[in-house]
Amino acid sequence: MDFPGLNRYLSGVAVPVTALRDDFDVGTGEFADLPEMGRFLRSVGLRLLQVLPVNDTGYDPSPYSALSAYALHPIYLRISDLPELEIPAVQSMAHPALQNMHEEARQRTEVEYEAVLQQKLQLLRRIYAEARSQIAGNAALSDWISANRWVKPYAVFRLLKDRNEQRAWWEWSDMREPTAEAIDRMWEESELHEELLFYAWVQWRLEQQLQAAAGELDEMGVYFKGDLPILMNEDSADVWLHRSIFRRELRAGAPPDMFSQFGQNWGFPIYDWEELAKQDYGWWRDRLRQADKFFHMFRIDHVLGFFRIWAVPQENVTGTMGYFIPGRRFSYDELRALGFDEARIAWLAEPHITGEQLRQDFGEQADRVAELCLMQLPGEDLYKLHPRVTGERWLMEVDLEDELRDKLLLHFADRALIPVDAENGREFAPAWAYRNCWRYETLLPEEKERLEAAMADAGEESEKIWEQHGREVLGFMQDTVGMLPCAEDLGAVPNCVPHVLRELGILGLRVPRWTKDSDDPAEPLVPPERYPTLTVCAASVHDTSTIRGWWYEDKAAREELWNVFGFEGPCPEEYDEATAYRVLERISEAGSAVCVFQIQDLLALNDSLLPENRDHERINIPGTVGGLNWKYRLQYRPQELSADEKLCRRIKDIVNARPPGKPVF
Repeated sequence: MDFPGLNRYLSGVAVPVTALRDDFDVGTGEFADLPEMGRFLRSVGLRLLQVLPVNDTGYDPSPYSALSAYALHPIYLRISDLPELEIPAVQSMAHPALQNMHEEARQRTEVEYEAVLQQKLQLLRRIYAEARSQIAGNAALSDWISANRWVKPYAVFRLLKDRNEQRAWWEWSDMREPTAEAIDRMWEESELHEELLFYAWVQWRLEQQLQAAAGELDEMGVYFKGDLPILMNEDSADVWLHRSIFRRELRAGAPPDMFSQFGQNWGFPIYDWEELAKQDYGWWRDRLRQADKFFHMFRIDHVLGFFRIWAVPQENVTGTMGYFIPGRRFSYDELRALGFDEARIAWLAEPHITGEQLRQDFGEQADRVAELCLMQLPGEDLYKLHPRVTGERWLMEVDLEDELRDKLLLHFADRALIPVDAENGREFAPAWAYRNCWRYETLLPEEKERLEAAMADAGEESEKIWEQHGREVLGFMQDTVGMLPCAEDLGAVPNCVPHVLRELGILGLRVPRWTKDSDDPAEPLVPPERYPTLTVCAASVHDTSTIRGWWYEDKAAREELWNVFGFEGPCPEEYDEATAYRVLERISEAGSAVCVFQIQDLLALNDSLLPENRDHERINIPGTVGGLNWKYRLQYRPQELSADEKLCRRIKDIVNARPPGKPVF
């Protein structure tokens, strides 16, 4: 949907669809719950409703691990609203099942994702079986399938996953190399068509319900903001079918930093942007057009990846062996021109372990480690990795104690240059922490000086490459749809990113506890009123603790925030409703055109609405699986929140603290 423009400073709420509740709750929020939440928001002056990704992720509860860039998640379908329930036989069968689900849901305080999904899918299959003839004869469904090219491949993919017990597509016995012709043949087979039509029917009804909800939000003047993850799960219909636009030999991640010694490897393949450009970014354009059916605005997840992505060869499990794509490389010839011969290049690019290091790190196991993983250089007490060591995954399989394996991984990552396989021969990228390589320290001063200068020049060239790439990719996205793009630009942000975002009119992101003045050597926090207008201010996000949770995690940080906010008196030890009001009102004064609060942060305005355990307010802890991740649910329906006079009054006051007038960019 076209975004009509920012004619005032906006305030809104972020809430996962799964967290919503209604009168006839069956264990998770649904698309049909969105309008009621919108009515609550509108009543207190909030004009924006933001949700997490709503794509089908199968049995993975993370909304960022989609099986399809286009398909919606069946868990969000309100079964009781299906027209098929008007059929008497379907109604008599479905209503008792829905009632049982409702009774079970009343006992739960969290999303029991897998259980609810299984119950819904089982009931949907029973409804489909009863109403099969009516569904198969529905001309509107047939027209919808013809108008959406992704539906048939998605249905075939889901059917094959079910038949292969949810195993990844590269583990299937057949159809590992699909073609459009093969998919059409499966669709036309009478025995398969009925099964495949089930998946299409579910998607058709999901799209209808989400469009209806989005339409209601639009009519009431509430902007609807979606979330578009940059990456795709390798085990997805899109990677399975569109192999040419993905580079499966590389995985996206993040470089090492103060929080992660080994960096991150997210496990998702990166895009082949050159191939996408040849296709005029058709796959991405279709993906954007699909989202445009529902949303006024969209969050661009990890927008830095559209400028450059940290790419890790697939044989590794951490992020240490990564390098930026696109980016400046060094060829053998360039390194030779800097005075490094082949042996010197190998000295920097291949791990070397002295005998002393070997014996010190591995003790009695030194000989065994050497036999398994190393080869000794002739005539020297010096070792290199054996050619059989292809990557970290190989080392993870070595029969050694975890402590010894971790030491091996450290040695494996000890490089100043990262070998990169390029079409025109071997190239090298600078290691993220190349100065920490012990062999770098052995270089002659003049060698260091030449290499440092080359590294600096390469960094400047890379910035130019990233700027051009980001401008092109984000430019075609903006030209394709009328939604307002909002970038998640957290992390180590290259200098070119804010410049390109401003140039294209894309909103950046500011989180008060992290927003620092990088121009000041002391890097103090920035007061909210100094945030650029072309940004979204988010009090907290789904990957952080709530403000209440954070308050008790880091005393020094909360006191710094308290002081930067300009409050008089000592920082309170307790984050009660009075403190929450002061903090949220101050955040609402941000200069950002849009201010978004997680619903949990707003509920802190009334102590009686909060769970006793603060951990139960958090949506996700990055880098972890299981636990409480993706289980958060509201304990109140929107109608109950609307009836809470204290909550509503305080939210209205916070909304009124927003800057007056129209944002000027």
